[in-house]
Amino acid sequence: MTTDPALLDLRTLVRSVHTRTLSPTEIADTTLRRIARLEPELNAFIRRSDTVRDEARRVERILGRRTARTRDPLPLAGVPISIKDLILTRNAPTTAGSRTFGEGLTSTHDAPVVARLRRAGAVIVGKTNLHEIAMGVTTVNEHFGASRNPWDRTRIAGGSSGGSAVAVAARMGAASIGTDTRGSIRIPASCCGITGLKPTRGLVPTADVIPLSWTLDHVGPMTRTVEDAALLLGVLAGSTQRARRWLAAVDAPVRSLRVGLSPYYFTDVDAEIERAVREAIAVIERLAGPARPVAIEGLGEAQPASAVITGAEAIAYHDARLRANPEGFGPLVRQRLARGAELTAMALVQAERARAALGEGFARAFREVDVLVAPTVAALPHRIGEHAVRINGREANTLDAFTRLNSPQSMAGLPALSIPCGFSASGLPIGMQLIAAHGRDDVVLALGAAYQRETDWHLRRPPID
Repeated sequence: MTTDPALLDLRTLVRSVHTRTLSPTEIADTTLRRIARLEPELNAFIRRSDTVRDEARRVERILGRRTARTRDPLPLAGVPISIKDLILTRNAPTTAGSRTFGEGLTSTHDAPVVARLRRAGAVIVGKTNLHEIAMGVTTVNEHFGASRNPWDRTRIAGGSSGGSAVAVAARMGAASIGTDTRGSIRIPASCCGITGLKPTRGLVPTADVIPLSWTLDHVGPMTRTVEDAALLLGVLAGSTQRARRWLAAVDAPVRSLRVGLSPYYFTDVDAEIERAVREAIAVIERLAGPARPVAIEGLGEAQPASAVITGAEAIAYHDARLRANPEGFGPLVRQRLARGAELTAMALVQAERARAALGEGFARAFREVDVLVAPTVAALPHRIGEHAVRINGREANTLDAFTRLNSPQSMAGLPALSIPCGFSASGLPIGMQLIAAHGRDDVVLALGAAYQRETDWHLRRPPID
């Protein structure tokens, strides 16, 4: 094969391994070389695995023992995948991007999502950088340095799963596993021009994932294509039946889908982002029919309420460490945790009531439409060292601009998929978000895959080669 294996998407790699066109060790070697070349500049990883070739050889031995009658053909055979360093692994400590755990938490076992990846034949290439304890949206990490956007290395990658997005965009592995509390998969996916899926809450286990918010945390796939996300979701969810449904969804017709647009998602959004998303909607309308306006009650309360829930639950988990060793946290996160400690019980009750009301509002909306289309973030990523984004010439708070369009879906536990839909004049990727009702991950996968068959935004590579 003449194509560099590191440039192939996940499904193509799996087919190549099963047809013996490529071996897992070949894929591992090319991925390791690429990481060695690009990582010093991009800083996607906190820890690179030193067992990659051993894991690849293990997959080769398993494949060698398998026959045509084998029921499970290793759906991720030989695929190089990275893991956000918030998820426990048995052969590497987990730092959560912080020094509060010293050199990192050790574990005698893998988190369920990691164990499922290994059983499926994936090769873990390393633990990725993140915003400290996942409490931020830039991945400018005060302990491990900033992950750099591969489209413009002077700019942030988004967060908190920024290292994962950089690794996927730069082809330092076919996929990564991120977490999303108020947009932390979708925000960096948009900033770095990749596909990121926050699944329905509860679909993918969060056990042995260091929590930011027990109520709002999700684990999900970060990939180059929607097809890859569907395949990876099946493995992470541990359900063969659902996996077949999601893989079938990426080839399903979307003509009958009712598409909705809510004014909330287009208010105070950068003009370049809105233009790209509106152009993407025109493509979607050719595929699925005219979009219709839809009203959703409670959207405006989602962001402040999610901040309360996240702040209260984050300090509940980290309080003892903050008291014992405040210097273990960076100044910014230490400040945010301190604000969480000041929250009242009344504020938390009101936030939970807002969450329940929002869920009811979404449920009513999804009786009228099947899928919502929206921008993923309201602003383009700013330069590393800056502390505000710009929206149509006006400075805006980065955290607010990045979480405002993502918090509602996390609050309601809905599936939300970010996919590339264009570029700014300065060459930065722009993401579009597809949102469906609780449990209808197949809907966002179907429409996202249909859109990617009509466009090539997801195929474009950063100017790093």
